[in-house]
Amino acid sequence: MKGGRIIGIYALALAVAVLVQFDRVESWLGSRFEQGLPGWAHELVLNVDALYQGTGLAAAGLELDCATAPLFGGTYKNTYRCEQPVLAELDGQAPEASGGVQAALACPPAQAQGQAEQAALATATAPALQAKPKAAPPRLHLPCDVLVVGDSLAIALSGSLERIFKRYDGLTMIPKGKVASGLQNPQYYDWEQALRQFLKEYNPGLVVVMMGANDAKYLTLDPQAPEPCAVADKRRGVYETRLGRFLSVLEEKGVASFWIGLPVMGDQDLSAKSHALNAIVAQACAGTAHSRFLDTWSLLADAGGNYAQHMVDGSGKRVKVREGDKIHFSPAGGDIIAKAFLTDVGSMIELKPKDSKEVAAAHPAPATATP
Repeated sequence: MKGGRIIGIYALALAVAVLVQFDRVESWLGSRFEQGLPGWAHELVLNVDALYQGTGLAAAGLELDCATAPLFGGTYKNTYRCEQPVLAELDGQAPEASGGVQAALACPPAQAQGQAEQAALATATAPALQAKPKAAPPRLHLPCDVLVVGDSLAIALSGSLERIFKRYDGLTMIPKGKVASGLQNPQYYDWEQALRQFLKEYNPGLVVVMMGANDAKYLTLDPQAPEPCAVADKRRGVYETRLGRFLSVLEEKGVASFWIGLPVMGDQDLSAKSHALNAIVAQACAGTAHSRFLDTWSLLADAGGNYAQHMVDGSGKRVKVREGDKIHFSPAGGDIIAKAFLTDVGSMIELKPKDSKEVAAAHPAPATATP
């Protein structure tokens, strides 16, 4: 009886400890499965994450991180700016003004399809980045370490990239995603500082970035715009400032990077905001010399550009490409995005497949959406 009580106490203490640091546990779990978390495990993680956020344990974990951050000086763990306000609390406050990207541009006027996007890509967003014209893609050399950073979407993409990288010589992936992170909340995780540390520690030849699902929800859409577009309010200004700082870190190091855009989302409001966020990021990347934006919007969509839960692959098999939350993509969906990335990065590096059969497997016929 006494032994059972002791075991129960230990189990309860372990459960609380896991919940308080759940963001780290989830990231660690995701890295243990080469094919990504099984469906049931992913659903369980989402439910626990909702509990983690809703019970106040996330705030407790943040307080613990802030208290212990000074003990990790000079490492990526010391990436918290605990004196800074969370973006969600910025109503009525002035956005940060420190030479980054400012929300000076309002939503573009109605233009013919395609012209608005070209205009956005032609306009630099950050004063610190405007003077750097887009050059031809730099040539990378093997072996090449590829640093992958971002939120849970980057973690999911890492699994697909790792599977594809195994088909080629000289490509090594360094996964450094952070669950529930983004640029909107450096108090939770400061990506600017983390990126600096990762670049110093790993000296990668290429950086892949995928994040924004947690940032897009803070945008306010212009109801009069013909396409989803974020109004130039304080929240957009704060986001663009932090985006400019993040990209400037890559510019300072002169490292090539690909920012993987958000795919179409299942929720209509989040999808519209994600579309608007993509435009902001694409515009910012266009104002740099080393960062490129990869549009993935239609990769996981049906013929009409709408969200698709399933697609038909090149062999005629119906495969699930999105998870049940209609935000994250499945391993099969991640593979589609990873292969599109590999096609684009082929202009920068001479890929050396391990054998011809692997090459055929890496480039199957494109998948099409199914009802």
